Amino acid sequence: MKNMYKIVFIILLTFIYYSNCFAQFTPPGLGDTNDASWFALGIKQKLNSSGNVVSSTHIGLGRISNPDNYNLFQNPSIYVFNEEISNHFKKHWKYSVALSYRWQNQYNTSAPYELDSENARQEIRAYGRLFYLNSLKNIDYSFSFRPEIRFFYNRNFDSYIEDRQFRTRFRGKMTLNLNNFKTHKLITTAEFLLSATREDNNWNKFGYKEARFSLYYAYTLATLNTTFNFGYMNNLLGKSDLQVVHYLAFDIEIKNPF
Repeated sequence: MKNMYKIVFIILLTFIYYSNCFAQFTPPGLGDTNDASWFALGIKQKLNSSGNVVSSTHIGLGRISNPDNYNLFQNPSIYVFNEEISNHFKKHWKYSVALSYRWQNQYNTSAPYELDSENARQEIRAYGRLFYLNSLKNIDYSFSFRPEIRFFYNRNFDSYIEDRQFRTRFRGKMTLNLNNFKTHKLITTAEFLLSATREDNNWNKFGYKEARFSLYYAYTLATLNTTFNFGYMNNLLGKSDLQVVHYLAFDIEIKNPF
């Protein structure tokens, strides 16, 4: 438990030091549930005079419904600390590297679905992203590839049942600028996830696991240099036997406060 406090403390220091965020924080997948909600707060800060190197941090909270209802605010599910540094090194190309810590609650599968605190899961995640960026009139669009490695632990930092996972993501994103000042936007994304997980030192087969589709409205308050993002995400789990999860999301992005 002491190790957990040390890691959380280090991540909090990183958050305070860099003071940044990543725009429009789509929700993390929260597994097999009916509905979920997501709130995130972050700050994005330029790290050099040209503005092509940016440090981004956000903190977030996700909540889920019980299996027998659709109350998307019912149970606290996940707490996220995420740090990402990006470099827009060419006109159409950008890459980033990131480190993330996550605590995810578990709940009993039978009524009254009480918190199962002994089986809470911790995660440390490292990933990189490569972006292709372009625009067409008032539309901005991008494609990205994101490989990541995930390490899972129980509440005492012992290895979890499924102790690690390698995952890749392919995402397309399109932004429609609704006015000339680009303060009102519609943002849509489609993301496909493939992964392989290790359990008892055995890796399962690498393959498609889920897809995520989202639609956001973004409003930028220029006087405060702050953007408010309101959105919906549809998470499709599995292939032939689909599980559909609906997410309502809201996040706040503060740009260059320092």
